[in-house]
Amino acid sequence: MRVQRVTDGEETAVIDDEMIAGAFRDEEAAGEGEKKSSGTAVLAEIIGDATTLRLSFKNVLKIDNLQGFNSLTKLCLDNNIVKEICNLDHLVHLQWLDLSFNNISKIEGLDKLTNLTDLSLFSNRISEVEGLEACTKLQCLSLGNNQISSLDGIVKLRKFKNLHLLNLEGNPVSRESEYRMYVLAYLIELKYLDYAMVVKSEVVSAREQYQDELLDVEEKEQLEEEKAAREVAALETTAKLKAANLAVVETVFSDMFEDDEDNAKLKALPNIGDVLGTFSSEVDAASQQFRQTGLDLDRQKKEELEAFRAAVAKLRSYYAGESVKMIELWVQTKKRVDRELSLQDRVQNTEITPYVDKLGVLSNDLMDLEMRQVEQFEEIMNDFDTKYREINHECTEQQTVYFRAVEDCSNNYLRDLTALANDLLDRMAKEELGDDLPEDAANLLIDRDTCMNAITGSHEVHVGKIFKMEEVTRFAEMQHLNETLRALRDEEHERNRSRIMELHDFKAKNLAALQDLITKEVELDDDEEGA
Repeated sequence: MRVQRVTDGEETAVIDDEMIAGAFRDEEAAGEGEKKSSGTAVLAEIIGDATTLRLSFKNVLKIDNLQGFNSLTKLCLDNNIVKEICNLDHLVHLQWLDLSFNNISKIEGLDKLTNLTDLSLFSNRISEVEGLEACTKLQCLSLGNNQISSLDGIVKLRKFKNLHLLNLEGNPVSRESEYRMYVLAYLIELKYLDYAMVVKSEVVSAREQYQDELLDVEEKEQLEEEKAAREVAALETTAKLKAANLAVVETVFSDMFEDDEDNAKLKALPNIGDVLGTFSSEVDAASQQFRQTGLDLDRQKKEELEAFRAAVAKLRSYYAGESVKMIELWVQTKKRVDRELSLQDRVQNTEITPYVDKLGVLSNDLMDLEMRQVEQFEEIMNDFDTKYREINHECTEQQTVYFRAVEDCSNNYLRDLTALANDLLDRMAKEELGDDLPEDAANLLIDRDTCMNAITGSHEVHVGKIFKMEEVTRFAEMQHLNETLRALRDEEHERNRSRIMELHDFKAKNLAALQDLITKEVELDDDEEGA
């Protein structure tokens, strides 16, 4: 165990192989673990399988060098001088973590420990309840003998629906007169608080006392849950659309205005919001229609793929069954041959020849069976290829329809915006717009050519974006088609290749087994003659 000195002269230890090996030896001595060698090579092998590691009372300053403990579920680092929770991200299976009696001042470094159920930070220097958001499976939490002084942090523990045991005894907050009632009011799932069992009547009384505050908290939580549910639903929808090559419907409108520098000037025009609103509504209507059609076509793709896989599975099951029948007959024949020939003193080559011929016939029959399966797969595959391409063609047709509709929307926007600009230019010339006209709008309406050039430039950007999005969407559709068909053919090719090798191996092994019957007898006869 390496030891290093800190500035105040206190000796601290570093977690290393020697310390870990010692921990395993201590576990063995206590009769709590299997016997483990302390050798470095062997230690490296067993670390990956270890589920428990106790490094208590080791004067450890920093949590480090725990790489390789991929199966660890329980880690004890209590009664050390640890100041920071760190280097635990890879211990994703950890369920029990004991960091009591250390010098930790902040709860952190637990974001990856999503399976943690028991956490002890008893007797540290913690002042805030934080950093536990990812530990949603927590059942037991000990924060006693720390420096937590505010009841507000307790509310953060409401999200832990499985939290049954909580210890805050020894904190300044636990000395407040309303402490216990407050905790029981907000954390209704608790069974034990500060080592004392929670009585149901206490919870009822506490909730009555804090009824108004709880209503506010619960209303806020409900709003947050609804928001989170909407966000999850939005992410699921986005993922669904992306998988169906329809992601463009969610971004097409905003994408048209990306890199549109002229729009920055045009949006200052009075009443342009109405024109933009109409443009947005028209694009949204076209997108909704394309989305529904696209999802229907995507469903057809999935159904065709599912039907194809079912047909292939049935085909393979049939031929596998036929192969098994043939091989079982051969195995019975082989056992009978072995049994009969084992009773003979001598086995001539001519006695094996008929069975070698039978093996050859079986091998040819199995190979013919495989070839027939390949041919029938090609028939199924070609049928699927035709149907899938038809759906793909319909997808590209619908894409063309959609992007032409969006282009029409853009042309309508150009028409409406030009009409608005002409009206504003005329009113500007007649000085009918008033003094409250924004400066950017006034500068744009001073010159008709400048204004019209801005409108034309904006429109050209939109049309260019539409063509680019159409190109990307069409490419993705063709890429999906080609990758799907190629993957299915590659899968069959690999299966066929493996099967051919398997058949060759089967023939070679059985032929060798037959020949061994002759070889062994010949060797025996030679030995007898030599004697």
